[in-house]
Amino acid sequence: MHKLTISVAELLGRPGRYRDIDISEPLAGVAGELASLTGEPVSGRLRLESVVEGVLVTGRITASARFQCARCLKGVTETVEADLCELFTGPGHGADADAYRMPGTEIALEPILVDAVALAFPLRPLCSPGCKGLCARCGADLNTEPCACPTDEIDPR
Repeated sequence: MHKLTISVAELLGRPGRYRDIDISEPLAGVAGELASLTGEPVSGRLRLESVVEGVLVTGRITASARFQCARCLKGVTETVEADLCELFTGPGHGADADAYRMPGTEIALEPILVDAVALAFPLRPLCSPGCKGLCARCGADLNTEPCACPTDEIDPR
């Protein structure tokens, strides 16, 4: 059994029962255009709670991610955090588009962790809020050096 596949047999059919688990596992293949995981384990505390429809997974996870600044392209490593609240539905329950399927008595946590971490990545990561970026003409990093490129004159009309 995969470490992120958890048996929930003792919870099924017993609404209100729950179990808390701690996770600390690396996730592979989580990357965006300007962000990716560092390879450090994703960690957090999750609650698996039996509900009428199946099992509700809630909690908070943290992961170390490597970002490339959208303005100056400098690499930055930061911690991302994500809150989870996902439903796993069992056989016989309606196909909810927002729910994950639970074909038997086990739930696979990896898909919800991958989704949560990927959604926690910023769309335009910045090395700092005041990042000046790169010169569009010469490519100089405007955070570290001034640029000698001429500025275009604005047409006064």
